[in-house]
Amino acid sequence: MPYAEVAVDAPLRDGRLFTYEIPPQISVAPGQMVQVPFGPRMADGMVFKISATTRIDPVRPIETTDPWGPVLTSEQLELARWISDYYLAPLYSAVALMLPPGFRNRTASNLAMDASETSAPPKDREDSVRASILARFTGRRTTISEATLRQAVGPAAQRALDRLIRYGVITRKWTWRRPRIPSEQEQPVSDEGLAPQASLTPTPHQPEASLTPPPHQPEASLTPTPHQPEASLTPTPHQREALDQITAAIQAHQYQAFLLQGVTGSGKTEVYLQALARCLEDGREGIVLVPEISLTPQTVRRFQARFPGQVAVIHSRLSTSEHREMWWGLFHGRYKAVVGSRSALFAPVHPLGLVIIDEEHEWTYKQQDAQPRYHSRSVAMRMAQQTGAVVVLGSATPDVVVYNRAQSGQRLRLLELPYRLRGEGQAGHSPLAQVHVVDMRTELREGHRGIFSRLLQTELADTLARGEQAIVFINRRGAAGVVQCRDCGHVARCRSCDSPLTYHSETERLICHQCNRRHGLMTTCPDCRSQRVRHLGLGTQRVVSELESLCPGVSVLRWDRDVAANPQAYETVLDSFTRGDAQVLVGTQMVAKGLHVPSVTLVGAVLADIGLHLPEFRAAERVFQLLCQVAGRAGRGERAGTAIVQTYLPDHYAIAMAAEQDYPGFYRQEVAFRRAQRLPPYSRLIRLLFTHTNSGLCERDAERMARALRRQRQAWSISEVDMMGPAPAYPTRIRGRYRWHIILRGPDPRLLLDKVDIPEGCQVDVDPVSVL
Repeated sequence: MPYAEVAVDAPLRDGRLFTYEIPPQISVAPGQMVQVPFGPRMADGMVFKISATTRIDPVRPIETTDPWGPVLTSEQLELARWISDYYLAPLYSAVALMLPPGFRNRTASNLAMDASETSAPPKDREDSVRASILARFTGRRTTISEATLRQAVGPAAQRALDRLIRYGVITRKWTWRRPRIPSEQEQPVSDEGLAPQASLTPTPHQPEASLTPPPHQPEASLTPTPHQPEASLTPTPHQREALDQITAAIQAHQYQAFLLQGVTGSGKTEVYLQALARCLEDGREGIVLVPEISLTPQTVRRFQARFPGQVAVIHSRLSTSEHREMWWGLFHGRYKAVVGSRSALFAPVHPLGLVIIDEEHEWTYKQQDAQPRYHSRSVAMRMAQQTGAVVVLGSATPDVVVYNRAQSGQRLRLLELPYRLRGEGQAGHSPLAQVHVVDMRTELREGHRGIFSRLLQTELADTLARGEQAIVFINRRGAAGVVQCRDCGHVARCRSCDSPLTYHSETERLICHQCNRRHGLMTTCPDCRSQRVRHLGLGTQRVVSELESLCPGVSVLRWDRDVAANPQAYETVLDSFTRGDAQVLVGTQMVAKGLHVPSVTLVGAVLADIGLHLPEFRAAERVFQLLCQVAGRAGRGERAGTAIVQTYLPDHYAIAMAAEQDYPGFYRQEVAFRRAQRLPPYSRLIRLLFTHTNSGLCERDAERMARALRRQRQAWSISEVDMMGPAPAYPTRIRGRYRWHIILRGPDPRLLLDKVDIPEGCQVDVDPVSVL
């Protein structure tokens, strides 16, 4: 009797596989989904291996197999193992990243009340709770989803519900949802008496043992009709040198990783496009990742124009049907490349030849909210190693760790584009925007108290008089960042988070930017009953209001997450500004990402210091990167650009080097600080985060883990791993849950972490992009 080694959908921290018997009436292959019994319940599973024998006795049989056959390749299964091991995540959660749309969370249970059942639980104080549960059933055997019922009765009634199930008053029946795929011609077979799909032939995307779905039939046309592709541009000498090295690696079918560092406007996207063209000519396919698809529509359009009908777009805001159409289109080879956010990395692209990660320094490439907490950059490099593909990381301001590796030749080769290009069809180089730093302390001393410095006001007036466009940047939404009582100092804070509320003038509400909870206006102080309430700080709404007062009659657009709540809204604002419908664009950091408007000649950073004082060792790096990106939006056309940076810390090296747009200078100062503090790239970090609705219990859990780590550090003499904390995280409370954390620092923090049992509820973040 053959046996299957299965990764089960269960909250396990290790990469354990469980052995199940394969019944004689079904066929199973690696990469195929199954439903299996797991403890008292049924669960989804993924088959990793088939074995002829096992030492386990007894072995439970597989309940159901997926009629579509294998959907993952052996390379994907191997990658899932690596993700699970490296990021200390459940193996099935790593597998789930790669599944087709609709293939997750297929196991469900329904509950029914059996009125004839007499073995009711004994009467006790839970009687009233049980009565309220049973009252939800009407008729003799009305069925209710268990998930729906548990959500309805709440946590207080879970014990009573479990007892009713145990005594048989309520019976449970497990189901396995059959997912849809984009095909109407042929339906999959089931295990209940129908013959297996042996007639279906494997595709080039899968091993020969696999059974594949019927030929792909799209549900809807999302892809434009193919037309004449946009012509490539003639590369500059620096672009040619970079392309030659990338192309040689692609043609050699050997893994190689490159860091393409190019100043803003230096033509990195053209290198990406021509590298992808070489990859497709070589008979392989490519993946292009962008930080956030809705913030880079111009980049996506360029790939679709260069490769019409060949590019799928995948991101989290697609509808289910759109995502399904794109995924199966890639699976069946209809598309040859995919452009998208970090989830696009796991699209079924085979054979893989090239992975491009644009703006590789962006923190959005790290998944932080759910397991596995992977970084797209690290996973892409591992994936390319497995398949002999090439990785190109692109940025004007690379991550300090990545640049350090490229300079030292550790796993990365550095390619540089040092000059900004002129407009299309124009030869020669274009100068970077001239940056002026304004010391706002001097403005105050000289009696100027407006939010716009005198220099910015002058430059703005001149720019508008010439009929050109300007961008005003402030990295904060709303009208006022703090609402405070002038008498006692009380600050309006969110009831669920330890964060000040932001005043939004359009809706006349106070909004928490951590949990998005809305609050009414504070007109009277709740502490001292004073009515002297003051709105302090800046945000995009106030900047727009001040601009309209300063420049009457000038059309101003706002671009932040309050205005652009969906991808269509993003594109509406962008298209309107690009057409020249507005002369000034006010926005948060979205104005800094991938925005190319040649008529913009002025950029003003209203308050460059925002974020510089956060308790985060990358704070200076992020401010530097953002200011360089913002300055790079000016002067991308024929006229030279100007950038005005307003700050209260003009001598801070992040501000001063950003004004010079001097990445090497910033890097030298930043790595000196990192070396002294033993921070990445001179060590690795693992963060352990504890959350609880009770502050004392949260602190207790963190202290207990800290004591265990200290004991094991001493017992095993692991002096090379330091432990920082436990300490409150920042902010200390989010969405009603208090937060404490511990940070392990060393060449390999796993040496210490592997010596202790990680408690349930502790979030483990390997290589965190934030330690707040």
